[in-house]
Amino acid sequence: MAIEVRPTKPEEYRAASNTVATALMFPPHDDESWERSQPSWDESSSVSAWDGDRCVGHASQFFVDTTVPGGGRVLTGAVTRVGVLPTHRRQRVATSLMEALMAEAVSRDAVLMSLRASEAVIYSRYGYGMAGEYTEIEVDPARARPVSGAAADGTIRLLRPDEIDGAVRPIYEHAAGRRPGVLSRPDSWWQRYLGDALKGLKPSHVVVHLDANGTADGYAHYDVAWNDDWSGGKGEVHDIVAITDAAELALWAYLFDIDLVRTWKADERPLDDVLRAAVADRRAYATKSVDDEQWVRIVDVDAALAARTYNDVNGSVTLTVADAHLAANNGTWTVDATGSRRTNDECDIAVGISTLSAAYLGGVAWHTLAAAGQVEVRNDKAITAADNLFASRPLPFSGSFF
Repeated sequence: MAIEVRPTKPEEYRAASNTVATALMFPPHDDESWERSQPSWDESSSVSAWDGDRCVGHASQFFVDTTVPGGGRVLTGAVTRVGVLPTHRRQRVATSLMEALMAEAVSRDAVLMSLRASEAVIYSRYGYGMAGEYTEIEVDPARARPVSGAAADGTIRLLRPDEIDGAVRPIYEHAAGRRPGVLSRPDSWWQRYLGDALKGLKPSHVVVHLDANGTADGYAHYDVAWNDDWSGGKGEVHDIVAITDAAELALWAYLFDIDLVRTWKADERPLDDVLRAAVADRRAYATKSVDDEQWVRIVDVDAALAARTYNDVNGSVTLTVADAHLAANNGTWTVDATGSRRTNDECDIAVGISTLSAAYLGGVAWHTLAAAGQVEVRNDKAITAADNLFASRPLPFSGSFF
């Protein structure tokens, strides 16, 4: 019997969820956890593969916005819950699912797709490039104090559970334009991120920073707990978001002054974290790991290149793009400080869509991609020109796992 790939019906969500759980080596939802998870299924667009009456594969996407260099925001399919049963691997099930998601993204006029990969070798074949990384950090607060650059004229307010949701979302939206790669968050993501703090049942807290005028310009979401041997406490930072670096650093300064906490950790921080330069003792800030965060896939090259800005430098680069899945992306564009345009001129560099996608947010150097054999260079000066035009600071970082 042929495998059928089609949109998942709402009454099939739980069966599809069980398929993803099996594929990714998780237990299936019990009734209580499924009740918590179901709203996120209602918010996403789901496609599944069926062998008769059995779901054998699944993929879905949320439609969100991604900040691109220059502060613009573009519609993005945030791909998640991708899994195929081990009995149905290597039968083009995953390919059919990913192609279905691409087709839907095109139909909705999405500009990008984005995902967090369980395996780093899978998604380049579908046009994704690794566009941003994150670090896991650990900080010794006693050695980190004082934090330079922190706003000194503001105050910190600890929020009650009923105040959290309404306080953090406007700050997050206001701060979203500061860094490429930031995603808008659907309601279900907020509920998942803030769940413990909203319930008020665990030592999970949210504070806001108020500037000198009393306006909230940053927030921190964190947990605290005792060490197993009661030798002091430990803290974990889930989110620190602010509309200025000074407000962000003031939030870190507040955390480092909390009594009893001997160590702070954060699982996701940007590579160019301003905190690292602001701590009193550089070695108080330890990078525990560096991992790939966002894999980006350009869905509409015309719209993507037009949406971002480029550095104000002399010169231009003409690049030819090849996309095996979306024919409309095949073509040649000239990029300079004023923007991009299609052209019939001879190209300086030729790339596949995954390579352009990796470079798009400005965090992966064209020089690196060329050195790794992912760029066909036809003009020796083109890579320098591309780096000068595309490079973006701060580096891309999302901070949202989905």
